[in-house]
Amino acid sequence: MVHGMSDARRFWQETHHCFDPSEPVTIDQSWLHAERDPRYNPIAQIERQLRHVSQDRSRFLLTGAVGNGKTSELNHFASKLTQSRIVVLVDLWEHVQNNVRDQNALDRLEMWELLGLIGVAIYRAGEDSLGHQWKDEPKLLQRALESLRAAEGNGDGAEIDLVKLARGMTVAAGGVMGAVLGGPVGAAAGAAIGETATEGGTALVKAVADSSRWTWKVGLPGTRPRGDQDGELRQVLNAVNRLIMSLQHSYARPLLVVIDGLDRIRDEERTRALFIDSLMLSELDCDALITAPVMLMRRQGQSVDHFIVKDLNNIPVLDRDAPASPGPGLAFFRDLVARRVAWIGETLASAGLTPPPAPFPVEIVDQLAYYSGGLAREFINLVRLAAIESLDRGVEQLDRDVLQRTLREARTHREYYMTKAEIELLERVMRDPDRELPGDELALTLLQQRRLLAYPNETTWYYPHPLLTLALLKPERGSKK
Repeated sequence: MVHGMSDARRFWQETHHCFDPSEPVTIDQSWLHAERDPRYNPIAQIERQLRHVSQDRSRFLLTGAVGNGKTSELNHFASKLTQSRIVVLVDLWEHVQNNVRDQNALDRLEMWELLGLIGVAIYRAGEDSLGHQWKDEPKLLQRALESLRAAEGNGDGAEIDLVKLARGMTVAAGGVMGAVLGGPVGAAAGAAIGETATEGGTALVKAVADSSRWTWKVGLPGTRPRGDQDGELRQVLNAVNRLIMSLQHSYARPLLVVIDGLDRIRDEERTRALFIDSLMLSELDCDALITAPVMLMRRQGQSVDHFIVKDLNNIPVLDRDAPASPGPGLAFFRDLVARRVAWIGETLASAGLTPPPAPFPVEIVDQLAYYSGGLAREFINLVRLAAIESLDRGVEQLDRDVLQRTLREARTHREYYMTKAEIELLERVMRDPDRELPGDELALTLLQQRRLLAYPNETTWYYPHPLLTLALLKPERGSKK
């Protein structure tokens, strides 16, 4: 087939579609998963531990910068572990955005509400993904939640229909041989959806939410805090543990609950209430991996009891001793591009089109990886910007001009509204040969904004986002004082 410019144009359009920074690699896209170096991937270390330990409870908190690929890694991690245990995976950030429809709800979430959400997820996993036959366990959870809703007296009725409510939450679950694959799962359009992520009968199955079924308003302002000794709170915990034990006893397998999305909590008091001042999450009678805000680790990480805390750093695309030079993490992004380009090629082939012969030169991919700062989402966004530039210029291959235009746009966005104090702090970090984290509040703010980044090669070290070093930051200014 003769290759034409129309084929190249379609290629870049598909590139823009397939490199979507808002979409993680899902449980049924294992061919798109690029492997991180296990030396720098705590999730791989957690997986190894869980494969070898099944009798004792293992509980982990996972932190890391927003956008560094945690959700994609957790999807892959959960898919692999269904071979050795029951797995229930729920993304509460996605849930409060799409079903609760209040992204601020996480910053006001009380412990009984969080436990209730976990219980609803476990119930739905058993009902729709695993084909489990519940006894009275769901009724116990329903009554415990109704009791607390009645006590809150916020104007809503206290009654909860757990069956209906559960259909309003998206949950993935697997690890039971012969579990339901593709049965009715309450999708928004009423269709039956079953997505498998691993081979064999233990694969993860996703039950997709019908958002109209979600009627529980969680995270409302003014909800009364309750301590760990509160009797009604403990009733919710006990009901959730009854659900857990039902699954574990029925299938003689340990249960792992993976809770994504809590890293999006911004409120420091809420972080303390859920992870520091309460032990309730550690009393779940199963293995657990829960994401937590990165600021928790920076400010209060040593205060966490009963959880092993792991930090998913950014992929090390900078050399620690010479940060202007690339680091060992470039291979990850080359693999990421190769996998998606192959996917795009299959899409074009099905339409009788041929992709350009070498659209992503390695040296350009390496530059995009370096200036992404090792953040997977930022890299994907850079590729998307480059695809738009390629469409605009009508080229078949990324070149230096496309690269410069792409970096200029991304740099401008990263520089927005930076203060003199922020600039001076980042320049001070650049001059520090030890690459240590400055001990003040401003440094933590810059970490949260992803203008200061953490890297794992050797010990954890810190450096400004590489985009800021293109024009804004000039470390030599401070050295002359």
